[in-house]
Amino acid sequence: MTIKEIEQQIVEEFSIFDNWMDKYQYIIDLGKSMPVIAEEGKKDENLIKGCQSRVWLDCREEDGKLYFSADSDAIITKGIISLLIRVYDGHTPQEIIDSEIDFIDAIGLRQNLSPTRANGLVSMLKQIKLYALAFKEKDEENTASGDSEKYSVEEVQKNVIRALKQVFDPEIPVNVYDLGLIYEVKVGEDHSVFIKMTMTSPTCPMADDVVNDVNNAVSDAPGVKSVQIELTFEPEWDESRMSEEARLELGLM
Repeated sequence: MTIKEIEQQIVEEFSIFDNWMDKYQYIIDLGKSMPVIAEEGKKDENLIKGCQSRVWLDCREEDGKLYFSADSDAIITKGIISLLIRVYDGHTPQEIIDSEIDFIDAIGLRQNLSPTRANGLVSMLKQIKLYALAFKEKDEENTASGDSEKYSVEEVQKNVIRALKQVFDPEIPVNVYDLGLIYEVKVGEDHSVFIKMTMTSPTCPMADDVVNDVNNAVSDAPGVKSVQIELTFEPEWDESRMSEEARLELGLM
């Protein structure tokens, strides 16, 4: 089944419930029935940042497709991650990267979560996309010569922007590029990359994590030799810097 077909299947399953108490119970039951991550997978590097509860997510590649396993110490969160795994499990990295998940809003999940759980949902989606991006680029490196000179500066620029669109703000469900947090992207002739970026607020407690996510995503982009990131708050970010797609996503248009 395609990702969209699985999403539609989930929407149909949730449509039989009349209220959200029943839907919550169904989510809890899904979490209980999900195969949990192996104990050796419960390591710090598999913990998803940005979740109030602890969530471990591991990923492996087999025959060009990705397979996920997860666990959480919160029953609702465990059910939510089980839904995401159901959608993405057994698909190629490119399919996961290209997907635009609709079932979350279609079943009313996002609207019926607390702010902290909604942020956790965004963090789970972000981590799945980052896994897909990392495996995609690893595959490309294995099939290519590994020589970054085979990419033009323009191709590297496109690869960098594509990578930036896989990094999401921890508080707003929009990627950092469309959110307007990226002020400047420069690719040198030697394929070194300079990025000037900001945060939505100078007091953002997740600033270091976001910068680190940007650095990791761009470093793994095909053709990139090195990455330098400058964090600035001049000028300060405002909503006018968001793309049209971001405005539509947040209901501002």
